[in-house]
Amino acid sequence: MLKYVLKRILLLIPILLGVSAIIFGLKAVPPGDPARQILGNTATEEQVEAKREELGLNDPVLVQYGNYIKGIVTRGDFGVSYRTNEPVLSEILPRLKTSAVITLGAVAIGAFIGVLLGIISALKKYTWADSLVLVISMFFQSVPEFVVALVLIMIFAVSLHLLPASGIESAAGYIMPMLCIGLSSVASYTRITRSSMLEVLGEEYIRTARAKGQTEKNITLHHALRNALIPVAQSIGTNLGTAIGGAMVLETVFGVPGVGKYITDSITQRNYPSVLGGALIVAIVLTVINLIVDISFVVIDPRLKTTIIGGKARKKKVA
Repeated sequence: MLKYVLKRILLLIPILLGVSAIIFGLKAVPPGDPARQILGNTATEEQVEAKREELGLNDPVLVQYGNYIKGIVTRGDFGVSYRTNEPVLSEILPRLKTSAVITLGAVAIGAFIGVLLGIISALKKYTWADSLVLVISMFFQSVPEFVVALVLIMIFAVSLHLLPASGIESAAGYIMPMLCIGLSSVASYTRITRSSMLEVLGEEYIRTARAKGQTEKNITLHHALRNALIPVAQSIGTNLGTAIGGAMVLETVFGVPGVGKYITDSITQRNYPSVLGGALIVAIVLTVINLIVDISFVVIDPRLKTTIIGGKARKKKVA
C-alpha cells in the first residue's frame, strides 16, 4: 500500500511539469509587451528595455521557464502581479479559500439531492416516480450552469429579493453559486445511487433480512444504503474536479472574489504572472485531489487494496 501511494505521488511530478510547461508556453502567444504594459505608454525605450531585463523577458523561453520552476520549488514564488506588484500566491490564497467553500458546498448539495433521488428511483423502479426522477436529473445535467445561474438570480434576487445577486458580503451570497454548481451533478449521483441500490437490494443478505421479518425501512437504511453508498463516496472525489471547474466559470457570473474571477480578470488585464500562477495553483489542487481520491478508494473499499496488491504479486510471479 505504501509503495502504491509513493508511486502515485511520484507520478504527480511529470504531470505538474507538463501542465506548467503548457501554461508557460501559452504565455508567449498573446501579443503585447508586458514591460510596456507595466510602465505605460509614456515610458522611454530605455526604461522599457531595463524593465524587460529586470523581469528576465530577454532570456530564452526555456531559461525563463527554468527560473520560474526554480522559484516555485525553492521559494514558493509564483511570480509578482503586474497590476498590484504583490506576490501572486498571497493574492490567490484568500480567494482559494472562497472557491473551496463554494466547491465543497456544491458537492454536498449535489450529493444529498442525488442520493435522495437515487434511493427513491431504486425503491420505485419502473414506476412514474422513477421516470420523474430521471427527467428531473437529466434536466439539471442538460441545462448549462450559467443558464441556471441567470434563472436563480431572476427568481431569488430580482423577484423575491431573498438572496444577493452578486458578491459574498454575507453567508447568503454563497447559496446560489453552491446550488447552481451542485444541481449540475445531481444526475451523476442519482444514476450511481440507483444502480448501486438495485444491485445491493438483489443480494442474498437482503433477502435473508426480509425472510427474518425486518421492515423495508430498516432494510433500506441499515443494510442496503450503507453498502450502496460506497460507489457514491468514490464518485464524490471525481466530481470535485468538475465542481472546481464550474465554480471558476460561475464566480464571474455571481461576482464572487474567487480564483476563477481572479484569473478571468487577469486575462482581460493581460496580467500574465497572475494568469500563469492562478492556473498552475488550480492544476496543483486538482492533481492533489485526484491523488487523495485514488487513495480514498482503497480506504473506502478494502477489496481494491487486495486487487492492487494481488495484481502486482501475480505479475511478479509470472515474471
